[in-house]
Amino acid sequence: MKHLALFDKALAYVETSVIVLLSSVALGLGVMQVVLRYVFNTGFPWNEAIFVTLTIWAMLFGGSRAVRDGVHVRVDVLALILPRAGARILDLIGMLASLALTTFFFYCGLQYTRFVYQMGIRDIETNVPDAVTYGIVPVAMAAFAIRYVILIIRWVRDPEVGLPLDSAKHGEGSA
Repeated sequence: MKHLALFDKALAYVETSVIVLLSSVALGLGVMQVVLRYVFNTGFPWNEAIFVTLTIWAMLFGGSRAVRDGVHVRVDVLALILPRAGARILDLIGMLASLALTTFFFYCGLQYTRFVYQMGIRDIETNVPDAVTYGIVPVAMAAFAIRYVILIIRWVRDPEVGLPLDSAKHGEGSA
């Protein structure tokens, strides 16, 4: 568990660094484009495409980080009415389903990125290969899958630990 915790912490550091870097660059590009457009009546045609791409990349890494912190969107209506043991089993089923889904998205994203790379398709505004843009899907889905593997290992070792915000369920805390 010690190595798992260290790996989890390292991945969180990488995710946070990527989120901060991409968000900062996107914010800078967004502000620059607004100033250029509305103050100087000019701008760069590639700016919006890069801004949107960086924002999407940052949000995908933010989603992976949200899984770690237990704040990613979950359906827990049944977990609220079931006894704690039933809710814990639903947590495991949800994590396994999420792992399967993110692994499938990783595979499909990898296949599509390879296809786009082989086709040599480039973005018309930025001239950046589309494989670079779409490459975020397998990378982000790998991060999601790793997060779910970590959560599942923690659940198997101690089903009562569960997800980080688990105390908010069953009236033990405030959401």
